[in-house]
Amino acid sequence: MKFLLSSLLVSLAIVPAISQAETIKLLIQEFAPFTHTDIKTGEIQGALTEKITEILRRAGDNYSISSTSLARGLNSTLNDDNTCLFGFRRTPDRENLYKWVGPLVNDNWVLYGRKMDLRILKNFEDAKPYSIGSYKNAATGVQLSEQGYKIEFASQDEDNPRLLVNGRLNYWIVSESHGMFIAQQQGYANDIVRAIKWKSVELNMLCNVRMDKQRIELYNKINKELDNDGTMEKIMRKYGIK
Repeated sequence: MKFLLSSLLVSLAIVPAISQAETIKLLIQEFAPFTHTDIKTGEIQGALTEKITEILRRAGDNYSISSTSLARGLNSTLNDDNTCLFGFRRTPDRENLYKWVGPLVNDNWVLYGRKMDLRILKNFEDAKPYSIGSYKNAATGVQLSEQGYKIEFASQDEDNPRLLVNGRLNYWIVSESHGMFIAQQQGYANDIVRAIKWKSVELNMLCNVRMDKQRIELYNKINKELDNDGTMEKIMRKYGIK
């Protein structure tokens, strides 16, 4: 009896630690309409937010979710167990540092220019002589900079519509949906125009490399189910994403 009581006490002591460890810490960057915080309610919303939380719901996992900067999000996911950051490109320098879920969605990236600018780009390479706005730690900006493009890195992407419209930049490289969302919020939507498409990129969720392999496999399985059963299509229509 004494042995059974001791075993029970040990089991009860272990349960809270396991439960806490199994709570998945989800992180986002402000990247509307895919991931963003509603300014009125403080609720984290967006097309990818809904997809990821549905994946975890179907997997039966508990989670917390919060917004952070790109640099902090990448660092936290790199170092903290059971942590995932979603809505990002799968790049060679990140590949082996994390475990991956996705692709979650395809996102068109474009160059926005000033509407009054009469310059015509026949192909993306024609933009090479001109200043292009990006933001600190952005994979796209870093990649284009390495390819010889004149990338100007702002502290945050939200600075770029103003810099573009005011003539400090010739172009702005950004997700088409996200860029127009920011421009609309700031009142610049009628002042900018899509100059040319760069390419379509896949957005993924990256997780701490120590996360259980079976959990990652389950998340990927459910991710495909959401694409196949029409759930993601409904979510995309809800947020006006083509």
